[in-house]
Amino acid sequence: MTDKIKEMRENGESTKEIISLWLPELISATMLISLPPLIDSYLVASLKSTTTYGALEMANNFLHLLIKLAEGIPVATIAIIGRHNGAKEYSKCGKDLGDAFWTTTIIGIIFALPLFLWSKQIFQLMGVPTQMATLGAPFLKLRSIGILLTFISLSFFAFLRGIKNTQAPMVIYILGISTFIICDYILVLGKFGFEQMGLTGSAIATIIQYITIITASLYYILTKTEYNKYFSKIFISYFNSRGALKLLNLSWPIILDKGSLAFSYVWLSSMIAPMGKYAIASFGIIKNLERFAILPAVAFAQVITFLVSNRLGAKDPLGAKANIKKVMILTSVMVATTISILCLKSEFFVSFFDQKNKFTHFASSALILVSLLVVFDFIQLILAGALRGAGDVLTVMAARVLCFGLFFTPLAYIFSHMELGNPVIKFALVYGTFYFTTGLLGIIFLLRIKTPKWQKKKL
Repeated sequence: MTDKIKEMRENGESTKEIISLWLPELISATMLISLPPLIDSYLVASLKSTTTYGALEMANNFLHLLIKLAEGIPVATIAIIGRHNGAKEYSKCGKDLGDAFWTTTIIGIIFALPLFLWSKQIFQLMGVPTQMATLGAPFLKLRSIGILLTFISLSFFAFLRGIKNTQAPMVIYILGISTFIICDYILVLGKFGFEQMGLTGSAIATIIQYITIITASLYYILTKTEYNKYFSKIFISYFNSRGALKLLNLSWPIILDKGSLAFSYVWLSSMIAPMGKYAIASFGIIKNLERFAILPAVAFAQVITFLVSNRLGAKDPLGAKANIKKVMILTSVMVATTISILCLKSEFFVSFFDQKNKFTHFASSALILVSLLVVFDFIQLILAGALRGAGDVLTVMAARVLCFGLFFTPLAYIFSHMELGNPVIKFALVYGTFYFTTGLLGIIFLLRIKTPKWQKKKL
């Protein structure tokens, strides 16, 4: 191997190439993760009912948990397809899509059914006031359909990302969010002759959004000529029980680790609920704003998964580590910028969702305190993505389940039951337990990557 080729391998992708892969992922993450709940929250807040807004945000905490569970199989699919694509085993990539499609569909049905059947009981378990539960139950029931459609759509995006196509998901997400915004505006507020449907309108808009996304994804994958090499026949006929079991074997640790992380928001909301409807509403606002601020890290976590997967598939562990370092530096700069803006203009951003100015001061003060801890979250996001790309999903799963089960859960409970004179400090301490836990996770993941074992997992 010449010195030039060796240097290229050790350096990984160039910063320019990483940015070019990251930018579409950032837009896609904005379309999928942040923009819909922000717009939806703003429109529901325009109804000027704190109870209705609180019901939306409490429901969204549980929906976020299900969406995170939905991401488990697609993340595993990215790692598998990325490895096959890097090794130029194209026909296997098409078969992987078939396995992912049917597996996500079946599991999506399993997850959506309890949401449909026991929506009111879910609200009651989270400890919300009765009026909120009554308002939110029909919304949660309809959203179960949207959850199933979300599961299905993610299998298509996993295929595209696994073959290093991040632009198509971006375009399709833009189409989907555009559809959602239009339908949400019309149905929630009752425009252009439609009845004002409130939360029900929001749920229907989500269903329409994901039908649009699935249709567009199918059309793109099936009609793009250069993708013919992946499919000798239509992908839905590729389902293989052994392939599905392999995918599930790799996915269940991801489902558990993502589920444990997402469940923390459900737990946090139940710990904050006794503080009253204004604290519940503040929690929803802060959560949405911080998810928006940390979007660069979320997008980079997707990128590092398939960069590491492709590099290890090409037998280049040094290039994989170089990519991790570059992504971590880029993420640090971008998240520091977004968090600084969020803190400096905290009252301005909160006021969009508190149009009666009932709890703006409380929420903005808590937002500043909690945002100082966000650095712990983006570090573990990037390192977890790298470990998944290497197929080392058991380490991520075990660390998250143990940390959130044995450290976060009792600590949040203790802070929520402490008698503190300042409600803002109490709120920040309860919320801050999430970031204390992610800081611990970041240390564990870093120590793992410093060992040779993480890069030697077989898929």
